Amino acid sequence: MNNALIMLLESAEAASGGAIERIQALPDAASQLADKDYWGSVGIMALTGILVVFLILAILIFFFWLMGTIFKSIDKSKAEKKASEAAKAAEPKPAAEAVVEAAPEDDEEELIAVISAAIAAYEGDGGFTIRSIKRRSDGNAQKRSAWGMAGITSQF
Repeated sequence: MNNALIMLLESAEAASGGAIERIQALPDAASQLADKDYWGSVGIMALTGILVVFLILAILIFFFWLMGTIFKSIDKSKAEKKASEAAKAAEPKPAAEAVVEAAPEDDEEELIAVISAAIAAYEGDGGFTIRSIKRRSDGNAQKRSAWGMAGITSQF
């Protein structure tokens, strides 16, 4: 009776541990492969692995799709902003006021023609109007260096 009780306890322990523990407790590989639960547990593990891989792949695909739509909308808004700035730049510019230092003996009409030609060459298109040309007084002498003026007048 003592041996029967021990065998009963061993079989109960083996059954309570699950199929994997029971299969691992078998003495050799041939008996493990012959067990009825072996291929079922292998199939469950393989199926679980495949499902995890495809689930993560689906999450990555969704993440990259979402990032693509976000960046496309940002690029679209930047393009619209540039288009509106280009439309503003295409509008006729207000009158350009030139400040000129000229000697009093210069002919005024010739000086105005030279200044107008210089502004036309600088602007490139005919969409401007010169409303006035004033002589520069000594109080408005250049207060910046050439490098400072180049930084202010440079266009980005």
